Parts: sequence; structure tokens; C-alpha cells
Amino acid sequence: MSANISKWIVTTAREVVQVPIVGFLLLVIVSEISHAYARFASLDLLMHCLGGVAIAFFFHRASVNASKFGILGPFHAVTHATLVFALVCTAAVFWEFAEFISDQFFGTHAQLDNEDTMSDMFLSVFGGTSFLVIFALLRRRYPATPE
Repeated sequence: MSANISKWIVTTAREVVQVPIVGFLLLVIVSEISHAYARFASLDLLMHCLGGVAIAFFFHRASVNASKFGILGPFHAVTHATLVFALVCTAAVFWEFAEFISDQFFGTHAQLDNEDTMSDMFLSVFGGTSFLVIFALLRRRYPATPE
């Protein structure tokens, strides 16, 4: 079993780790270097939505690979979608927790107000849900594999 876990981690990392890393670096570049958030307030909406897509993609591939290596049971579309959705929601909440902690202890201003925080979480979940809907539609069209 531990060999399967190692294979799962390596395979998943090889397939998807670059997506959130590139997304996060893009976020840092856009926010810190170009000050685009200050100039284009709607950019925050797009970034949270795309963040939700990236997070969903990561958990989707991790779940598919976990089934492939026997860590989870066989792939089942409804269980898979439920797991990925729950993990996207959890990631969005913990991201906002991190922003809150950063604001409280390091003096950042990541969270403007309650409306900003709630819309950030909503858009992340919306992006993740959009990924799942597109995945389900593609899976219907190409049902051969869960990938």
C-alpha cells in the first residue's frame, strides 16, 4: 500500500502541481508587481474563479489517480464529483482563513470586508463547480475513461 501511495503522490505531482504553482505566481505578479488589482477591481473576481478551477483540477486528478492506484475505490462519477466539490469548498474556506490570519498578524489587507470574503469564497466554489460541469459534459461525450 505504501508503494501505491508513493506512486500516487509522484504521479499526481507530476501531472498537476504546476497548475496551482503557476496560478499562484501569476497572482503574485499581477497583484504585487503590476498593481493590476488596484487598477482593475474586477480582476479579483476572475482570479478567484480561475483559482477554483485550478483547485478542482488538482483534486480531480488526485482523486482519479487515487482510484487508479487503489487508494480509493473504483472511480464513480457522483462520488468523484462530491469529493472534488467538498475539497474545493474546504480549500476556499482555508484560503480565506489564511487571509484573515495574514491581516490580523502581519498587517496585510487581503480581506476588505465581509462582502469581499464571501464573494471570494463564492467565486472559488463557482469556478470549481464549473470545472465539474465541464468534466461531466466531456465525460458523457467521451465515456471511455474517467480522465
